[in-house]
Amino acid sequence: MAMSPISASAALSTLGASPAGERSDGVEVREPVAVWPNGAPEIKGWPGKVGAAVSEELRDSGESGETLWNVTVPSYQAFLPPAGTATGAAVIIAPGGGFRLLAIQHEGTRVAEWLAGHGIAAFVLKYRLIQTLPGETNDAMRARVNKTIPAGVGGDPGVADGLETLRLLRARARDYGIDPARIGVVGFSAGGHVAGMMALAPQAARPNFAGLIYGMPFGAKLPQLPPANLPYPEGTPSEPWLRPAPQPAPGRLPPLFLAMAQDDMAVGYGFRPFYDALFASGYRPETHLYERGGHGFGMKQTGGTADHWLEKFRWWIAGEGFASGK
Repeated sequence: MAMSPISASAALSTLGASPAGERSDGVEVREPVAVWPNGAPEIKGWPGKVGAAVSEELRDSGESGETLWNVTVPSYQAFLPPAGTATGAAVIIAPGGGFRLLAIQHEGTRVAEWLAGHGIAAFVLKYRLIQTLPGETNDAMRARVNKTIPAGVGGDPGVADGLETLRLLRARARDYGIDPARIGVVGFSAGGHVAGMMALAPQAARPNFAGLIYGMPFGAKLPQLPPANLPYPEGTPSEPWLRPAPQPAPGRLPPLFLAMAQDDMAVGYGFRPFYDALFASGYRPETHLYERGGHGFGMKQTGGTADHWLEKFRWWIAGEGFASGK
């Protein structure tokens, strides 16, 4: 793949990033790091470009915090646990936004702050986005994207950015005080596509665990899933209660955590078939279907049990053996 002629180090933006330094609670926040120091790889024929120069911008300062647009130089920002509290686990965070924008605070930095405060290193990923036309509103852009860009294709650069970030973190694990064999990803909505496709990458490139929060692979058809378990030998009873425990198959997906509100009209009808496909392939993902919460609850407080999904995610990480449970 060809490299962009623009130097990432020169064009790296800190918009949407948290101020670097040590917080009052001991969490250390570092400066953003370019994912591709020599320029991001071009994806030939990718339809997310508009043919004109664009600049990153923040919009929509309000209850959910800023949204970030026109990311062309991807980066990640580290949030590291206070001294003496690190579990060795780490999570890459992929905010959502329909591949048009990033909900950089309530699905990004606020999640990272919480995880780091509970002993899990977190890395907020600013992945490349579909570019906006001059003066284009969110609604107008959504209509254009839905009409002209096939489902999931808008996320192709984000998946590449996520996988490269994972490779970099494994190579730099000592610097961040993390275990290279305990690095996962969590993604929201479109970021759930990024996280899901990272989990489906070739085995050596996959994260060690993945959380898909009201999101999943958004392709026109469900991706092919590798079987979770080896076939039972001939003569095994057909009754499930008489069978021995299944044997994991080589190439099976990493452990998965799924969460969605059942009144989510945005992705609910795609989320359930994805779960069904996983179940049919032998997987038993940790799954939380909340009564209410709508789409995009993230770190918002809605007053329902969906407000506690992040606690459940942390407990699950510990339960899977990736953290000490601090």
